[in-house]
Amino acid sequence: MLPDLTDHAEQVSIRISKVSADSLSAATRNLIGNHPVIDLSVVSGDKVIPWNNPNAPVTVSIPYRPTAEELSNPDLIVVWYIDDKGNVVPVPNGRYDAATQTIVFQTTHFSIYAVTFVKKNFGDLQSVFWAKKAIDVMAARDVIQRTSMNSFSPADSIKRADFIALLVRALELKGTGKSAALFSDVQKTDYYYDELVTAKELGIATGYENDTFRPHSDISRQDMMVLTARALAVSGKQIKASGALNAYLDEASISSYAKDSASLLINFGVVTGKNARIAPNDTLTRAEAAVILYRIWKL
Repeated sequence: MLPDLTDHAEQVSIRISKVSADSLSAATRNLIGNHPVIDLSVVSGDKVIPWNNPNAPVTVSIPYRPTAEELSNPDLIVVWYIDDKGNVVPVPNGRYDAATQTIVFQTTHFSIYAVTFVKKNFGDLQSVFWAKKAIDVMAARDVIQRTSMNSFSPADSIKRADFIALLVRALELKGTGKSAALFSDVQKTDYYYDELVTAKELGIATGYENDTFRPHSDISRQDMMVLTARALAVSGKQIKASGALNAYLDEASISSYAKDSASLLINFGVVTGKNARIAPNDTLTRAEAAVILYRIWKL
């Protein structure tokens, strides 16, 4: 955890301290309310030493008693990282652990962190009641975004590049940033560029034979399964077991390249099918994508 710091000091301490809300901006204070705010730091003498080590994730546990409203939907309890400018950045892996009555999250850098409760409202989820919780939880962490002020557009199809970006954000995947040339149809100015660089470096996004990724094409359910299975493997969450594809009426329509991934995700409970079918060639909707992300977040 501290390979470079011990060369500069005989003794260092890890400090966890409460932060007064008065030190935060008015806007941030209003967002956080009465929730706890903590400062994690590495200290040598009276000097705070910046710490950031992607190879040494630290698990932090904060005692916490949710309100009655929060207990009714504990997955909306969120951890925020507060940067030097006072901006809040959700930590996707942060969650409430009812068994220990703590907020638990992993981080690879020390800074100020806050607990909060985020409830976003969408006016177009009436037809996708089965996806509402997943959408709410992923939106609370800014893993998936709204399409307008009050809309989520759950029935819209989702693009290949967008789904890759969602996977990388949900699983908080990191690359070295030293990846070689990307796909020929992806530019550095594209909003999904950084996530796609990470996905290619980690072997999640492999593209097509002509060195393209087709980022703006709708993603099929079976391609979603392949990318999701690879992302889970990289994150260390994969298991060596398979689900029963023959339980689905359209098993034969799953392409050979996707069958292992489909089996894995069925075993995980990440994919459950549509009306007794796996529907591999259907395009993935935004609502379905949110459910997939929520299920892998819960693993």
